[in-house]
Formats: sequence, C-alpha cells, structure tokens
Amino acid sequence: MSIDRNKYLGEVLHTHKLRHIEKFVKKVKDKRDEIKEVMSEHYGEKKYTAFNSGSMAKHTATNIKFDMDVVEPFKHDAFDTLQNMFDDVYNTLTEKYGSVVRKQKVSIGLEFPKEDGDELPIQIDVVPGRELSDDDYTETKDLNLCFNEDLWGFKKGTCTKTNISKQIEHISGKNTERKVIRLLKIWKKHKNKDYKSFLLELITIKALNGKDSGGLWEDLKTTMEYIRDNITKDSFHLYDPGNGNNDVVASMDSYKRLSLKSDMDNMLRNIETNDETFLPYYFPKNEKYEEKQDGGYKQKEGFSGVSYPQSPQRFG
Repeated sequence: MSIDRNKYLGEVLHTHKLRHIEKFVKKVKDKRDEIKEVMSEHYGEKKYTAFNSGSMAKHTATNIKFDMDVVEPFKHDAFDTLQNMFDDVYNTLTEKYGSVVRKQKVSIGLEFPKEDGDELPIQIDVVPGRELSDDDYTETKDLNLCFNEDLWGFKKGTCTKTNISKQIEHISGKNTERKVIRLLKIWKKHKNKDYKSFLLELITIKALNGKDSGGLWEDLKTTMEYIRDNITKDSFHLYDPGNGNNDVVASMDSYKRLSLKSDMDNMLRNIETNDETFLPYYFPKNEKYEEKQDGGYKQKEGFSGVSYPQSPQRFG
C-alpha cells in the first residue's frame, strides 16, 4: 500500500513549524536582543549594527533544533588582529554571562540553562567579523572571520573572507527550496547525520535551479537524486555565495562524500520499495504537534502504528 507522499511530507513540515513553540521563540529573541544591546553598549562606535543570520534569517529553522545567530561587524581599526577581536568579544560576554559562554570555531556560543517548561535551552551564537579595510563594510558587506580552532586547513588565528548578507540573499524568495532544505534538516537531525546544513542548503538550491515545483515529493526526490549523482564527482563544485573562492564541497573528505551519496541512494530505493514504511522512517513527524480531530495536538507517550526498522541497512 502506498501513501500520499506530498500530503505526508506537508504534515511533516507542519509539525516542525516554529509557530508551535512561539513562546520559546520569543524568549530566545528577547535574549538575543539583550545580547545585542550588551555588545552595542560595550563597543559603541567600534562596530556597525548587528544583524541576524543563520536558519532564522533564512527561514529554514525547525522546532527540533533551534538557536539564533547574530553577526557583529567590527570596523577595521577596532582591533589589530582578528584573534584579539574574537578573544575580546568572548571576554566581554563572559564578564556579563559567566560560564554559559564558550569559544567555538568562528563564533562565541551562549547556552543558558534550560528553564522549567522549556524543552530546549536558549542558545545564541555570536559571530564577530571585521571589515577588510577602512569603511569597506558599508559598501561591500564583506567581513573577515577568525578561525579560533585549526579547522578545514586553516590555522588558529587565521581568517576567511565571507559575506553573510549575500548568503542570506542567495536563498531569499526561494520558498520551494526552503521546504526541501527543512525536510533534509529534519532527516539530518532525527538520524544524527553530521553533514553541514549550509552544504545541504546550497546543494538544494543548485539542484532545483530553474525547475518548476512538482510538489513536495518530486522536489525532494529531485534534490536527493542530484546529490546522489553529483556529490562524489571530482568536477562537482559548490561555491559559497559569500566567497566565490570557497568551495564548500572541497572541505568534505572522500569518505563523507561517499557516505552522503550512499544515504541518498538508500533512501530513494527504500522509499520507492515501501514508502508507507520508509518515508516516515527517514522523515518522521514531530508527533507532539500532530493535529487531533478537535483541532488540538496530541502527544504520544507510547508508539503505535507502523513499526519502523532501527536501521535500513538490510534493505539495501
């Protein structure tokens, strides 16, 4: 027996909408705005106006993994080195918020203790960047980010140029692509895959470029087939819209590429073989927010319905 794939995937997206956790989203936004104010008061004219980035700015967030990103653009003469910029922002936030602050790859993360009634902790990532030269940012929006860890071939204290505003513009208005990106992020989160969301975002946009929407399943299928057929090719590139010299695929080792190809191939074959079992297995609903007959929501304590396999490996 087959299921209505478009209808099912629409329900998956519906149950993962942020509107189901509006009160929590407001708490996170309020904390984000508080952090922006702390930064503004401390640094004053040393920086430009902060702006929101990440999945919230791109409208690809889901309610199972939720944080907010803030970009803090500093003027070129604010710090003599990027590492000093990064460390100073870390120290400023630590002085205000204490042990909830941690250094990350190119950002400073704040994770506040989970409060009663909340399923998730409040998480904010602050990304400090410095303009490339005096007064350059107002024209180009280009920033240099500091690598606080040895990563992707970059040494600690070195930098990479980016343009986060262009990254946000790259997905602007792409509603079909956003739906597919959210579905892939739901799969990624539920199945504990560690592929970068930015890569899935860029490859979805490339896969669907110039194509009319054929419905949720056809759009998702097209994207998965495109990933399967291209990700391991040496000739395949995926350039960052914020830095044309940054090939996002090039940062993936060959094993990770093969793994992603295999994941796509297994999903496509298994769903075609038995979509009633495997579509919910790979793309489960957030059961807490499934609608009941009376218009409310149901929260399942036990499992009922189709019994999904723990692993699809034996199916191909």
